Amino acid sequence: MIMVEPISLTVLATSIVGFVFTTASTTVVQKATEATLEKIKTLADMVKERLKSNPQVVTELEKESDEDKDLETIRFYLESELRQNKDFREDVQRLYDEINQALENEGEGSNIMNVYGGKAYQQNQNKGKIYNADQITINEK
Repeated sequence: MIMVEPISLTVLATSIVGFVFTTASTTVVQKATEATLEKIKTLADMVKERLKSNPQVVTELEKESDEDKDLETIRFYLESELRQNKDFREDVQRLYDEINQALENEGEGSNIMNVYGGKAYQQNQNKGKIYNADQITINEK
């Protein structure tokens, strides 16, 4: 029997930060249904509410430009909260999975890659396949 390992908390936190708190997913979000948009907003609100007591995270989230945000700081504190609070982790994971499934059903599912601290995390958002790389090779045609 092969056991499928659940998504790691690092990858979950990285994916949420990259999807919810950057403009990188604008194209997908623009094409999402109202129900999916509401779930995305709920996920963002859940995370913001959980991290609002941390002034470093609040400062980063208030920055308008993705280039100015320290996404690693946001990811670090989100991952810490996910590790420390099982109920929060389960709620976030459930909502995250629902959003991914809805996007796939709407035809907007895609591979997402987030790069933090020189490490790349790529996940087929709707299939649960996660690729972790220390090096990325880009072949241009």
